[in-house]
Amino acid sequence: MSDPALIAWALAALLQHAPPERHERAPWADPSPAYAIARYTGIAVAIADVCDGAQSERDCAALLSAIAIGESALARDADEGPCYRLGGYRTRCDSGAAASVWQAHAFGVDEHGERITISRLFADRRLAAWQALRVARASLAMCRSLPAVDRLSGLSGRCIEGPGPWRARMRLYQTLRGWTP
Repeated sequence: MSDPALIAWALAALLQHAPPERHERAPWADPSPAYAIARYTGIAVAIADVCDGAQSERDCAALLSAIAIGESALARDADEGPCYRLGGYRTRCDSGAAASVWQAHAFGVDEHGERITISRLFADRRLAAWQALRVARASLAMCRSLPAVDRLSGLSGRCIEGPGPWRARMRLYQTLRGWTP
């Protein structure tokens, strides 16, 4: 069972840094504020579950929260699937190649040796968080020779020094590491 305090911290961080009201007029808006809170709670539980037992659970939760907020702003379509991809939104979720609030890609196998698929990533927030954490940790290790602000650039598939969306995710991660609700 995950630490209730870590779940509460993750939920507060998600609500503070990606308020559901941001999506009120979007095609992927939550049907009600209560629905949004319940969905955000599910995301926080997945974060806490994956970070349970980590060397620094709060640091792990900060990393997963920053990636989710930066990748999808916790949009309902990215969370539940399928991503809204009509009109000007046709490239959402990496043109359909990514799933979940972490915009995880389907590759490899899970902790039990089962193949990871897009449908599984949408159906199982914990699996999506696990996949995102695996890729984020690989990025931090692979890009360790870069300036700290660029070490999440490996989320794009390769280490890149210079401007990119990874810098905002790293800044938010650094903020959340010391953040208190």
